[in-house]
Amino acid sequence: MKIAYILNTTTSYSGDSKAFLSLLKGLVLKDIQPVIIVPNSDDIYQTFRSQGDKVYALKYKHSTYPNINDIKDVFLFVPRILGRLLLNYIATRKLISILKKENVQLVHTNVSVINIGQRAAKELSLPHIYHFREYADLVGFRHFPSKASFLSSICEKNNYAICITRGVQQYYHLNNSHSMVIYDGVRRKSENMPISTKENYFLYVGRIEPNKGLLDLLKAYNNAQTPNYPSFPKMKVAGAFSDVSYSQIINRYIEENHLENNVDLLGERKDIDQLMQHALALIVPSKFEGFGFCMAEAMFNGCIVVGYNDTGTKEQFENGLQQTGESIGFPYNNNEELIDLLTRLSSTPDIELAPIRERAFHTVNELYSIENNVQKIHNFYKQLNLLAS
Repeated sequence: MKIAYILNTTTSYSGDSKAFLSLLKGLVLKDIQPVIIVPNSDDIYQTFRSQGDKVYALKYKHSTYPNINDIKDVFLFVPRILGRLLLNYIATRKLISILKKENVQLVHTNVSVINIGQRAAKELSLPHIYHFREYADLVGFRHFPSKASFLSSICEKNNYAICITRGVQQYYHLNNSHSMVIYDGVRRKSENMPISTKENYFLYVGRIEPNKGLLDLLKAYNNAQTPNYPSFPKMKVAGAFSDVSYSQIINRYIEENHLENNVDLLGERKDIDQLMQHALALIVPSKFEGFGFCMAEAMFNGCIVVGYNDTGTKEQFENGLQQTGESIGFPYNNNEELIDLLTRLSSTPDIELAPIRERAFHTVNELYSIENNVQKIHNFYKQLNLLAS
C-alpha cells in the first residue's frame, strides 16, 4: 500500500516529528510504501533523502489565520491570508501531480492544521486522514475560514481522523465512525526501566513559546528556590525559542530576578534521554498539551513527571492511575501547588520516588509503545483501504 504523508515541519525535535519518525520505521517493515511531503528541504528532509525514502519538498503554510502580535501584523493580516491561500493552492496542484505520479492510495496528514493533503485527496477521490495532535484554537491556530467548516469536512466521504488522546477526540466532537483514538508510539517495549544517578536539577523539554508555559514555570521556580538558595536544584531548559518576543520576555525575567546562575538555557539537545535520566523531575507546564510526548519520554527514562493537570497531561496521569491503581506522577492545578511540589521534590529521598517511577514506566510501556502504535494505525489503514475499494 502506497501512502503519502504530509508533514508540517522538518524539525526533528518536535513531538509530532518524533512520533512520525517512529511510526514510519515500523510501517515500512510491513507493507507500507511511504511518499513523504515536507514544507522545506531542511533537517529531516535530508535524513529521508539519505535513507533513500521518496520525499518531496513543497512550499506550503498552515491553513489557519496569521497571528496578530503587534500593529505590523494588523496591517499585514489580509496580505498574509491572501499569500497563504495562493501558496497553498500552488502546493495543492503540485501535490495532486505527485499523488498521480506515485499512484498513492491514501493520504495521511500528520497534523490537523495543514489542508493541502485533504484538498488533493478530495480531488482524486482518495481516503484522507487528519492526525489530530493539537488543541489548535486553544494555542493560537485558528482554522481558515472557520473551525466549523473544518470540522464539517471531517465528516465528508473519505475523510477520517486519528486522535492522539480521548480528550482531543472529545474536544473536536469526533467520537464517531470517522475517528479513532491511537496513542503515539514513544519507545519500543522494554523489559527494564533505565536506572541512573539523579543530579541536582529539574528539567523542561520542548519548544519555548507562550502556550508551553515556561514563564509560569520560571515564576514558580523563583518563588520555590528563593528561601532555599544556594542548595536548591537548578532548572535546565532544553528547547529552541520559536517566538522572538517571548524569548526576550524569558531572558528579561531571568535577568531581573538574578536567575542567571540557576537557570540553564540549553537550546535544542540530542541528549534528551540522558538529561531525563539524571533529572530530579521533568516539569510539563503546558496548559493545552495534546498528548505530552516529552512526558511519556520522561517516564520511559525513569524520570519523575510534574505536570499541569489538564488535557493530554491529565489523561496520561489518569491512564497511569487506571493501569496501576496508584499515582504515576505529580499533577498540579495552579502555581501555588507547583511551588509546593518543587520545594518538596528538591529534598525528597530518591528511594521514596522509586515506586512512582516504576509505575510510570509500566504505564508507558503498556500504552505508548511504538509496536502498539504501528499495529493500530496499520489496522486502521487496512480498514480504510477496504472502505475505499
